[in-house]
Parts: sequence; structure tokens; C-alpha cells
Amino acid sequence: MRAYNTDRDMLPVVMVASTYPDRAIRREIEGWVLIEFTVDRLGRITQLNVLQSQPNNVFDRAELSAVKRYKYKPRIVNGEPVPVYGVRHRDVFELTQT
Repeated sequence: MRAYNTDRDMLPVVMVASTYPDRAIRREIEGWVLIEFTVDRLGRITQLNVLQSQPNNVFDRAELSAVKRYKYKPRIVNGEPVPVYGVRHRDVFELTQT
């Protein structure tokens, strides 16, 4: 009998786009947010934390709201799902010229 390696890294399944805050649109503010989170054994997002943002507190809420709805296929180690800590995601908020 041949043994197969069933290990795999986590894979994004659902990535929700952030909503650009109306106040930032009206003021023509652009920026970015760096978030750190954990992907649990079921592929859910937990322990969200804003590490940095520019400008401070302008896009944080919008980014947290989007990232907490992300879903992943969990990382598999030795055939079992395991949590992944310290996952970082940086999102840039830019106004497009029309």
C-alpha cells in the first residue's frame, strides 16, 4: 500500500472586498491597513488585530469588517487541520480617477 502525503497549506476560499468609507471618499483620502489574524482549524478568521494603518483609524473598521468574513481551507499537517497564527494581510485604499 502506498502512503500519500495529505499535507497542504491553507487556501483562501472567500475573500471579501473592503468597502471604501464614504467620509474618506468625500475627503479624497487614500491609505492602507495592515491586519494580523489567525485562521482556525475550520478555516475561520479569529483574533483580528490592526497592526498599522495610514492614516490612522480611517480605514481600520472597513478592513476589519471585510477580513472577518474571509474563509480558508485550513492548513493540513499529518492529515489533520491546524490553526495558522500570525497571518498578515495588507489592503490599499486608492481612489480611481474617472
